[in-house]
Amino acid sequence: MASYQVNCINKPKTSSTVEQITHIGYYESLDNPRVVISVAEAIKRIQANSQVFYVSTERGKTYLTVVKPENSGKKHLCSITDKAGVDNLLTLEDV
Repeated sequence: MASYQVNCINKPKTSSTVEQITHIGYYESLDNPRVVISVAEAIKRIQANSQVFYVSTERGKTYLTVVKPENSGKKHLCSITDKAGVDNLLTLEDV
């Protein structure tokens, strides 16, 4: 299974703390230095067990998980929070 470090995100309004991330970006290889995919595509790849995505933190790799809202809302990505209580995915730069 391929593993990629996410290094940027995209939200409709970058300053919003409420809006969900729409895209994630990562480096795949020297030939393909920045790949940007939709969150829906990332979720598909994670659920198919073909790829995993992570954010690099001081403590190492923090893997992304798929969140399935209870109220039949839209699935989204979240990184496991560290002791600071921060979703490390939201700390990344904008695409």
